[in-house]
Amino acid sequence: MKIFFYILSILPLKFIFSFLDISFKFLPLSLLRILSPFKVTRKNLSIVFPDTTSLELDMLAKESFKETIKSLYETLYTWSRSSQNIILKVKKINNRFLFNGSNHEDGLIIFAPHNRSIDFMLRWISTQRPHTSLYKKIKFSLIDQFVKKFREEENCKMVETGIGGVKSILNALEKNQMTCMASDQVPADGLGTYSKFFGHECYSFALAPKLARKTKKEILLTYLSYKRDIGHIINFKRPSVEIYEKNGVDVMNKEMEDEIRKSPSEYSWEYKKFRKLSGDIRDIYKN
Repeated sequence: MKIFFYILSILPLKFIFSFLDISFKFLPLSLLRILSPFKVTRKNLSIVFPDTTSLELDMLAKESFKETIKSLYETLYTWSRSSQNIILKVKKINNRFLFNGSNHEDGLIIFAPHNRSIDFMLRWISTQRPHTSLYKKIKFSLIDQFVKKFREEENCKMVETGIGGVKSILNALEKNQMTCMASDQVPADGLGTYSKFFGHECYSFALAPKLARKTKKEILLTYLSYKRDIGHIINFKRPSVEIYEKNGVDVMNKEMEDEIRKSPSEYSWEYKKFRKLSGDIRDIYKN
């Protein structure tokens, strides 16, 4: 599988990024509008940026869709390259002192939004400190086996989403280990709570703030970004102390929202973020 992913990502990242930047300037919106991920992206953007004009939404959705393709290429690239290669690709780390502050002697909770490639960022984190983290199975078994094994390199452990996985993470934190999780996707029933995301109701993954409140371990927000004149950047941020309170999920969502607003196109808007509404069973993503 690694050779297959290498072939798919054989060209340098910067070359692909430049190629996509140029290609999308000439790509007609009419072609993108027939694609389901683009439709979801535009719908999400219309929800979170209600004051944006139709033309502005089209342009932002087009830019976001381009960044989603870049993110996919980053993931394929990560799956087929060495850890050292990814370390070298990271050109800047904002607030690294937050990540290194405990000298790896205490438990640490990291939560992240899907900003660019999660696997790219997770690969770098795994080279710095082992962790026990949640893993959601991939439908295709061959890819699932490969990705799980890949993520467990560097002495890391992946546990499936569910009660058993949560117990494993809790035990790891009690042993002063680290855990990482993407906290912006819609969780399974029972693993989340209703909160606000960009001012709209959203069924949100509640585990990170719950673990922080229960264990009193440090919790950090992290995400990947990219600047053309710099390269890949890993960002760390210490959230408000209110994340340890009962309204921790609201605080978590607001912290992610604030960072997403800095570069909305880099966020993965193709997920059906608002598909679970408490008082409305209709699918807002259907025309």
